[in-house]
Formats: sequence, C-alpha cells, structure tokens
Amino acid sequence: MEPRTVAWPRSRAAVSLPWLVRLRWGIVSFELLVVALAAGVFDVPMPTGVVTGGLAGAAVSNAALGAWLRRGGQASDGLCGAVLAFDIVLFTGILHLSGGPWNPFTILYLVYITLAAVVLGPRWTWGLATLAVLGYATLFLLPAPEGPDAHAHGGGVSAHLQGMWIAFVSAAGLVTYFVVRLTDAIERRDVEIASVREQAARSERLASLTTLAAGAAHELGSPLATIAVVAGELEHALARLPAADAEALVADARLVRAELERCRRILDSMAADAGQAVGEAPTAVTVDDLVRGTLAALPEQDAARVTVSGRSATTVVVPHRALVQAMTGLLRNALEVTDAGEPVELAVTADDDRLTITVRDEGPGMPADVLAHAGEPFFSTKPAGRGLGLGLFLTRVLAEQLGGRFALTSTPGAGATAEIVFPVRVVPAAGAHA
Repeated sequence: MEPRTVAWPRSRAAVSLPWLVRLRWGIVSFELLVVALAAGVFDVPMPTGVVTGGLAGAAVSNAALGAWLRRGGQASDGLCGAVLAFDIVLFTGILHLSGGPWNPFTILYLVYITLAAVVLGPRWTWGLATLAVLGYATLFLLPAPEGPDAHAHGGGVSAHLQGMWIAFVSAAGLVTYFVVRLTDAIERRDVEIASVREQAARSERLASLTTLAAGAAHELGSPLATIAVVAGELEHALARLPAADAEALVADARLVRAELERCRRILDSMAADAGQAVGEAPTAVTVDDLVRGTLAALPEQDAARVTVSGRSATTVVVPHRALVQAMTGLLRNALEVTDAGEPVELAVTADDDRLTITVRDEGPGMPADVLAHAGEPFFSTKPAGRGLGLGLFLTRVLAEQLGGRFALTSTPGAGATAEIVFPVRVVPAAGAHA
C-alpha cells in the first residue's frame, strides 16, 4: 500500500461540475436581469429578442447538462472546458449585440476565467483565458449591428477603449496565474492534511494493537500455562493405561498441548510484531547480513527457493531485527502463494542515501478489491488460523516510521511485487575517504 501523495481520487471537474451548473443558472439570471433593466429602464438600444434568445440557449444547455448529471453522467475536464468555452463564445456574441467593447459588462469575462481556474487545471484555464482575450479583441473588429462606424471614435478605436483592452488582458493573465497557483496550493495542503490524518489513524491503530497484544499475552499467559501443565500430566497418566484404551486419548492430549503451544506463539508474535520490533534502535549492519538473517529465518526448503540479487558488503544503519522480520514476512507471503519449487525474487540495493527492498513472485496475483484492502490491520485472505493479517500493515508502518514508503502492486495472473524504500545512513568502508 503506497502512501497517498498529492493526487485527487477524481478530477476537479467531477467534483465541481454540479456546482458549476448551479453557478451558470445564477449567471444567466443575472444577465437576463441586466438586459431587462437596460432595455426597459435605461432605454439602451439593442436587439433584445436576439440577446434574450442567446441567453435562452445558455439556459437550455444548462438544463440539459443538469439532467445528464442526474442520470448518472460522468464529468470530465473536457466536458467542463467545452461548457465554459461555449459560454465565452455566447457571451462574446451577446456583448457584440449590446454595445461591443463599450459594454461595461465585458468585465464578466473574468468570471469565466476564474471559474476555469477553480474547476479545471492550468492548461484548460490558460486556453480559456486566451479564448476570452480573443473574444474581447473580436469586439473591436466586428461592426456593430447599427452600423460599421458605431465602434469608432474619431475614425478609429479610442485610446480609452485600447486602454480597457490592455487592462483586461493584464487582469486576465494575473487572475489566471494567481487563482491557478492558489487552487493548486489548496489541493496540496488538503492532500497533505489527509495524509497526516491517515498516518495518525494508523499510529492509533498500532498503539491499540500493542495494548491489545500486551493485555492478551498477560491475561492468557497464566491460564494457557496451567492448561499445558495439566495436559502434560494427563498425557503421562493416560500413557500408563492399556495401549488399546489409551492410544486415542494420548493423541488427544498431545493435540491439546500442540494447540496450546500454537496459541502461545501467536501471542508472542502479536506482542513482538505490534511494537517491539518497530521501536528497535537502528544499528550498523551490512546488506549481506540483512539477507543472510532473512534467509536463516525461513525453513531450509523455502530459503532454497529464494533468488537473491543485490547482496553487498555495504553497511547501513537500520533497525536490524524489525527489517529482517518485515523481509521474512514478505517472503513467506510470496512463497505461500507460489507453487512448490517456483522461485521468489529478493532484491536489496543500497545507494548513497536509500535502501530498496523488493520481493517479487509469479503467483496468482491479487484482484483489485483485495489489493485495495491489503495492508489494513487484520485483513487476510489466508484460511482461519494461518495468519492474523498484520504483516503488511506493520511493514507499511515500519517503512513510514523510517521516512520511506511501502508499495504493493499486483496483476491477477501475473504475480505481485512488494517494495520497501526508505532513506538510510551508509557507513563508509574502512579506509574509504569522504
């Protein structure tokens, strides 16, 4: 399970499109109100019917977009960009019919640019900002409906209108730049906060697990020891009975003792896995010693199936026991899901400031739903009694506590790859120069 980085689970458009639909209703309503006031109160000459028809077209498109969303339509950046581009073109036509560059509401171009910066990414925003600037420039070139000289003052575009266009271009550039930067910064902050919260939640679960394991070991240790003693005495007593009568009972007594030993190993493993190894102090150890200790923790027949690469005499400062335990757990998982005799790859590489541990198998792999939950505490696909579902969780906790990451990738039918990467301090070899 790789920690989340600065990435959204879905695009800004998917999050913002319903909000954009509501905002477009507000813009259309505002523009209809302005047209009504201009024509009815201030007696501004304009083709009111054509302008109103254009706004009606915007309303129809917005109603269709809202209906499409309610039917389960999926938003995309391209769809949002096309909607805003349509609005900018339509708005340019309305301005052309209602005063051209003299229309004071040309400032509303900035509203569309700001919407693009909030809803879409930088490329779409700069593209739509360029479209708005070109639309504004077009108002100076197109003749007004009432005559070709309506937009001229003294035979040409006045210096005031030229200044307005330059000011608009400057404002559009600044709004695009700063809003895009601000939106990206807010996204990064939100994702970082979510990551910190997730790590805090995992730390809380680890603390709870440590407390649970310690309490269980303390509370169950004595009764399990008593049962083991009684089972041993019962086994010896039954052994003195005639063989025909005692054989089955002795086997049952031995089974009780074996299961008790299994319970004690599980409790010891919980206590060790939950906190002791993770809190181990770092020590200097060679990469080759890490690999050797990991293979020694496996049964001989399993260790023989491990293909190792990257062994070296490089000395690194790491929590030795915890790291060997994590590597052993990853190898056991890989060995269990592969057929007998099939190899499992282990690669350990150390550079100047980073240690990378990779375990790769050619087993059946994991489907997406299992991979999504792998690494959660007590989640396991193994049969009951074969595992606690803590190995991957504690491996990820260890990697994050060391300032690194744990990544698990898999494709059904193509095996799985587990990777631990974290920064380390490399101890120079004897006689080496800094």
